Amino acid sequence: MKFDTELKHTSFLILVKDEIFFSKKLVNYINSKKVKAEFIIADGSKRKQNKIFDKLKSKKSYYYFGEDKNTEKFFLKILKGIQKCSKKFIFFCDQDDLVNFKTIKKHEDFLIKNKNYSAVRGLIYNFTYFNNKVKLLGKQYNNYTDLNTFLFRHLLNVNFRAYYNLRRKSDLIKIYKLVVKYKLNDFRSTEFINDILTLRFNRIKSFNKEISVLRWAGVKKRDSKKGHIINQHHKTRFYWFKYFFSKHENLITKILNEEIKIFKNFNTFKIYILLTDILYNFLQKNIERVVNKFKKKRNINLEKKLVKFKICEIID
Repeated sequence: MKFDTELKHTSFLILVKDEIFFSKKLVNYINSKKVKAEFIIADGSKRKQNKIFDKLKSKKSYYYFGEDKNTEKFFLKILKGIQKCSKKFIFFCDQDDLVNFKTIKKHEDFLIKNKNYSAVRGLIYNFTYFNNKVKLLGKQYNNYTDLNTFLFRHLLNVNFRAYYNLRRKSDLIKIYKLVVKYKLNDFRSTEFINDILTLRFNRIKSFNKEISVLRWAGVKKRDSKKGHIINQHHKTRFYWFKYFFSKHENLITKILNEEIKIFKNFNTFKIYILLTDILYNFLQKNIERVVNKFKKKRNINLEKKLVKFKICEIID
């Protein structure tokens, strides 16, 4: 088989949980892109999906770690999946994602040449399926401003999200070993550790003119009654903040002692996050709410707008 794109140093970690519809879609999509890379499938479904992923034509390894009955088991599955990856870099791929492999190849090339960078990111757009076709929605994450110093990187990128960045395997192992050791059982806490440590490890390159992944934006069947998975434990970021800093002081102290040494004092760091993250986001959301009331709605054709982002490389 002739491949259009080859990634020699990147493992794609596919996280699977039920939703057979998306697993079949993903396998067909990857096969259509003719990509040569390592795919590690970490399955946490009630029933094994090995027969679906047997149809994947690229190099793959399938692992069934038992059902993800809770978030702790899910995070343990991620750690085990990371450890199974044999390449230097890892890109997370949920079973409902559409990855732009040509863009990730550019990210891989950049990380190989630049040892002082811990991660590379591209544009992320939401999509949904309408009449069995891809329908594009809005952009998911904010733009990123890169700086040499961690404190300034964080201050200017408070809402930075690391999940869809191409990252070094060694960094991800360090993060998820902490998540598992300290038994984090909610997505907001794990996301926070992921984001702030990725910013701390080193600089991050942002490619702002090409999409790296399309992210399905619907609510899965398993979440339809409880709402979005991020909000299932803590309805607001402020509630999460109170929980996290009261229940996980040992974890936070370890991170401050070993990684974020600029904040040696737990309470100083707590106040810093309260001001720069919680209060900032509260004010920003309310300002946006007021602005949107007076803003005229514009009908934007995203398909036309995204031509310059080479959307054809993702959707044929």
